Amino acid sequence: MNNLDIILSDLYPWSYLIISIGVMIENAGIPVPGETIMIAAGILSAAGRLDPYLVITSGTVGAIIGDNIGYWIGRKGGRKLFDRLAKNFPYVNKAMHSTEEFFKHYGGVTILVARFITGVRIFAGPFAGISLMQFKKFFIFNAIGAIVWASALVLIIRHIGKAYIKYINDYKDADYVIYILLFLLLTFVVYKIIKKLKQWS
Repeated sequence: MNNLDIILSDLYPWSYLIISIGVMIENAGIPVPGETIMIAAGILSAAGRLDPYLVITSGTVGAIIGDNIGYWIGRKGGRKLFDRLAKNFPYVNKAMHSTEEFFKHYGGVTILVARFITGVRIFAGPFAGISLMQFKKFFIFNAIGAIVWASALVLIIRHIGKAYIKYINDYKDADYVIYILLFLLLTFVVYKIIKKLKQWS
């Protein structure tokens, strides 16, 4: 058993839970790179380390739960904050009214489209809640978006990863390729976290 196998065997029992939690936290409105976690999981599924369908299921469940948390945070906490601000700042009330009208007419499509836009995705749930978008409508469109997003992301990454690993494997052991890809992903994750922290500071 090589070093990569040892590392992954230790992580394996927790892999799908880590995927769900990472995606859930991002979709709840916290700037954690959940999409990057899904990409890494897709690469590992291409290498035969993870089951792609369990990865998709884990990502979908995390996305749905996270967005619902974000929705209710926006509806309960964010709404009260906007109402308080509106008492002293008329333009806030006008902006809130415009947002409500927008979600009333285009809320479903917005939730679907936002799912595929990095950065925008984390605000979709909270803003849907703040604008008092009907929860049933939100839940349905959110679930559809989560399923399509997780499935497309993992299957595309898996397809690309398998083709790349097969190509490289003709020249060297595929584990080195996985090491390199995971290192690049880790570097990207650290960069995104630092960038988000700077924006929020």
